[in-house]
Amino acid sequence: MIGINWKDLSMMKKDKRLTVLASAVLAAVAAVALGGCKRLPPRPEGMPELYPCTMRVTFGGEIVEGVRVGLISDDPALKKWRAGGVTDAEGNVVIKTAAYYDGAAAGTFKLSFSKSEDRLGDTLEEMQPLSLIPLKYLPVNTQLTVEIKPEKNEFVYELDGGQEVFPVPKGSVQPPKHKR
Repeated sequence: MIGINWKDLSMMKKDKRLTVLASAVLAAVAAVALGGCKRLPPRPEGMPELYPCTMRVTFGGEIVEGVRVGLISDDPALKKWRAGGVTDAEGNVVIKTAAYYDGAAAGTFKLSFSKSEDRLGDTLEEMQPLSLIPLKYLPVNTQLTVEIKPEKNEFVYELDGGQEVFPVPKGSVQPPKHKR
């Protein structure tokens, strides 16, 4: 007859529970790590060589988070490769092409800046967003240009215009595109 040591049996059950718990925690960590490391889509065919480009943007001497920066090319070969980004809490932006790929193609670009604030109101006019950056920096109005060279590019832009806010002209800012 085989004797059963109940104390040893309860330890084995605890060890088994610990093993299962440790396995579950490890599986969860692996799932988060693998799910959080998203791969970039394959580089599209025909995309030009991209060069690192960072900018620091201030407005009226102040750092402004959430300013959209756009590089607009007149070169037909570069028009389809949109480049830009959004400033972070320190006013810095890393320019990306096609929303995924760090850098921009070499060339001369018109440079636009925009940031708007939605409003609530009773009429369509009252609900028209406000531009927190002067309208002269919008894509349709900007006179600023930037040259991206085939090297590391770093720029600082100090935008002027005071603290005024302006109604955004209809049609000057494209509505956001929703991914399906």
